[in-house]
Amino acid sequence: MASDSEDWTHVLRPSADRGSRVVVFPHAGAGPQRYASVLAALPEAVEVVAVTLPGRERRASLPPRTTPAAAVPAVRRELNALDPAPTVFYGHSLGGLLALAVADAGGHCDGLVVSCSQPGARSRPRPQLPGRAAELAEIFAGHRLPADALHDPSLSPARRVLAHDLALARDALRAVEPLRLTVPVTALAGTDDPLVPPEVLPLWGRFTSGPFRCRLAQGGHFFPFTPYGQGVLLEELLASLTAARTGVLVH
Repeated sequence: MASDSEDWTHVLRPSADRGSRVVVFPHAGAGPQRYASVLAALPEAVEVVAVTLPGRERRASLPPRTTPAAAVPAVRRELNALDPAPTVFYGHSLGGLLALAVADAGGHCDGLVVSCSQPGARSRPRPQLPGRAAELAEIFAGHRLPADALHDPSLSPARRVLAHDLALARDALRAVEPLRLTVPVTALAGTDDPLVPPEVLPLWGRFTSGPFRCRLAQGGHFFPFTPYGQGVLLEELLASLTAARTGVLVH
């Protein structure tokens, strides 16, 4: 039996009934505990399962570096070992990309909801200079990290985790480009998000042949963590859960 620190997933909120399930994929630099209060208002029959990348919370003793090729199959295996239930994946920012990749890889997913997440590499401006190092330096600069953040011993543990997650996001943006789901996809964005402009939101529609919906919400990159934004997110998650149970997406 693997120890907790080796497990990529765990039950964040159990449900005795387990009529359905939400799997949450956190944003860069964060662990799933940040989402416990955001998702607390879901009905009691909804089980919440969380994905924890290495280097944070209960996996804090592990090196924070990972890749899509390592994370996606590991998360998929653990989710597929759970008892079957209608399941919606929810990912914020980096988490949206990972949720898409796990869903495409065969993780049991009946619907995908993403918030403030870039819809693949095509949605980003071309880097000013060619090469992975130059592109990462641009991404790091946007988050006030030094160009050599992956190797800077002076960074705090939290900033080091963020740097590795941003490198993971850069790779994930490319990895998801060819992916196509058949389940409903809902994409949310903040009207004032400097990282994910509202105009790129419709590009999420190309990742599914199923129903697609996009919605703007007042706020910035972390609008789901405001009272208003939490309400928007819960409304969309409940609609997606209903579709997962009945096959009908209703708003």
